[in-house]
Amino acid sequence: MTLTVLAPLGCDEVVRQLWPHLDGALPESERARIVAHLEACAGCRSHYDFAAAFLEAVRKSHAPDEFASLRSRVAA
Repeated sequence: MTLTVLAPLGCDEVVRQLWPHLDGALPESERARIVAHLEACAGCRSHYDFAAAFLEAVRKSHAPDEFASLRSRVAA
């Protein structure tokens, strides 16, 4: 059996992947690396907290079907 140990992610990479992470669009291995980084890095955790709060505010301000439409328009 071969174990693959992935190098820790740097702050730039974590911040770049926050939105896909919050959307649940990353594979489990990447999600775990981001979570491990966020547990140790207050600076990146601050970015995460802001992004999560922003998404929660948008979700609360729109009906579920409107949120999906808004998300598609923003992504476009």
